[in-house]
Amino acid sequence: MKIINLIFIFSLFFTPAFAHAEAPSDLYADAIYAVSSATVYQPSNSLGAPDGAYADFFDELAYVTLDMGEDEEGTGDLTLTYLIQEIGAAYKTEFMDVDLTVLQTSTGTFATYSTETSIDYTAETAYRYVKVTCIEDELWRLDSVTSASVSEEEEVVVEEEPSEEQVTSGDETDGEITEPVEEEEEESSARGMLVKLVDDGDAITTVDAAVYVIGEDGMRHAFSSETVYRSWFQDFEDVAYIDPTNLASYQLGDNVTIRPGTYLVKITTDPKVYAVEPGGVLRWVASEEIAIALYGSDWAERVVDVSDIFWNNYTVGDAITSATPTDGSIAVNSSTGEVLYLSADEYFSLGSGIGEYMRFNTDYYISITESTLSSYVDGGELEEDPEIAYPF
Repeated sequence: MKIINLIFIFSLFFTPAFAHAEAPSDLYADAIYAVSSATVYQPSNSLGAPDGAYADFFDELAYVTLDMGEDEEGTGDLTLTYLIQEIGAAYKTEFMDVDLTVLQTSTGTFATYSTETSIDYTAETAYRYVKVTCIEDELWRLDSVTSASVSEEEEVVVEEEPSEEQVTSGDETDGEITEPVEEEEEESSARGMLVKLVDDGDAITTVDAAVYVIGEDGMRHAFSSETVYRSWFQDFEDVAYIDPTNLASYQLGDNVTIRPGTYLVKITTDPKVYAVEPGGVLRWVASEEIAIALYGSDWAERVVDVSDIFWNNYTVGDAITSATPTDGSIAVNSSTGEVLYLSADEYFSLGSGIGEYMRFNTDYYISITESTLSSYVDGGELEEDPEIAYPF
């Protein structure tokens, strides 16, 4: 599947080199997993053993996520080899497992007259990735991260089957054998992560312009245009640069569609205008009167064209033949001013901070009357729901 070029502008002032290798790779980071869109100059210099070559952290919240290596998970304390340029420079270090689940977070201020700082690792699970973040405006440079030890192959213990005597006699269980309880699979910790390749400097190539979001399915999903991207995310601050090897580890999934409750869409070869519901379902707005009743007199300003080649990313549902808001709309009660999320036949109130977590954009709020709300059931307060917050 060919990814169409997105007209996004990102600035990065380094040439990527995602492999490093002298010195024992079992103790040091082997590859760059991701780099923040904030400026980190020459992040590959933080790979391998300390060698006097540095990755420079130029901005607060600039970060680099380092891959310690496949089957080389760290188990011991971590040492950062650094050089501060301004007094007060500080860091945050996050240890993550193979699924990018954070196991431990540590923060600290770099000592002025030292070039190494040790971070105690106390979690029981081995870490695969280390994310190092600058948390102050003061500048500093990272040479290397060194793990004191790596995980060793564990001895496989084969448990014997219980004997008939053990089964029938039992021990505090009346002779019953308790089946192990399977733990529920946790949601992918990478869900919602935004990634793209570093610009290769070649104006002809386009694959490095594509931005992806990681879904609950563990796959990467491309934004087909900047308009689609901005319906979900207002800026690019959280987009992380990722190396080709790690990007390829995420299988390519379906393209992202316009976020429900934001733009209205149409195809360039058909004048019909559609609202978008969850799952990329399109519902034709059957008349201008309905469009005005739902979206106001300036409803046409919401309309955006979807390229013919991406129209099949959507499915067409029932037409909208009355002024009933579509699922996924954010509505303001015209009588009370309360902001509500509409889903099927229920409405949910937005508590403190929930709109920020969900990234709801006030530009797309619609008005709803008490009369229309009377056909809905009060669903209570909306909770943080990744099914609503992210496209996949």
